[in-house]
Amino acid sequence: MTVGDYLPRGHRSYARVMNPLHDDAGQPMAWRAFAKEQSEVDASTKWTDLSDTAREVERTIGTIDPQVAATLARLLRAHTSTPTECFFLVWEGYVGMRDDLRDTPSITIMPDREMLILAGDLADGAERFDGMKGGRSPQWWMPADGVWAVGNDLYGASVYVSGTDELITALLADDSIEAYRATASMQIVAEEWAS
Repeated sequence: MTVGDYLPRGHRSYARVMNPLHDDAGQPMAWRAFAKEQSEVDASTKWTDLSDTAREVERTIGTIDPQVAATLARLLRAHTSTPTECFFLVWEGYVGMRDDLRDTPSITIMPDREMLILAGDLADGAERFDGMKGGRSPQWWMPADGVWAVGNDLYGASVYVSGTDELITALLADDSIEAYRATASMQIVAEEWAS
C-alpha cells in the first residue's frame, strides 16, 4: 500500500513522523541518533535497517507517542479552520478501553480494521483513551474541513501525515519531532503494516 492510498486523497504533501525510541532507562531517542553513522534515516527507513543487537531500545507501536501527539496537535491547529471539530479513530480491539467508548459508532478502514469514531477538539487527539500503562492515543485524526490527516496503524512505529505544503514544511522544520518528507507513491514501510 502506498502513502497516498493510506491517507485521504487530495492532499498535496506528506510526511512520516517517527515515534521516538526509548532506552532501558525510558529516555527518548530519535531514530537518527540511534542509527548514528551506520545508516541514513529517511521516510523509507525500516526498523531492520537500524537493528543493533548491542543496544536495547523499545519502540512505540500502534499509538502516537505522547510528546509526538502533543507536538502534532500544536502544529496542526494552525492549519485547519475547524480545530474544535475533529474526528479520531481508535482500533476497537485494544484491551483496557474505557467502558464509555464501547457503544461508540465505528467504521471499517483498510485492511479490515474496525475503528471506533470519536469527535472533539484537536487537543483530544493527544489524550489517552485506555487504562493501560502509558496509554494509547487515537491512531487517526482528521479535522471536519479535511485539510489534513494523521494515520498510525496498529502495527506502526511511525505516523503518516498528509496536508498542505505549508503544514508539511512546518512539521519538517520543528525540532521537537523527527519527521521526513514522504510522497504519495512511496510504499508504506512493510513492517508497519499487516493485514
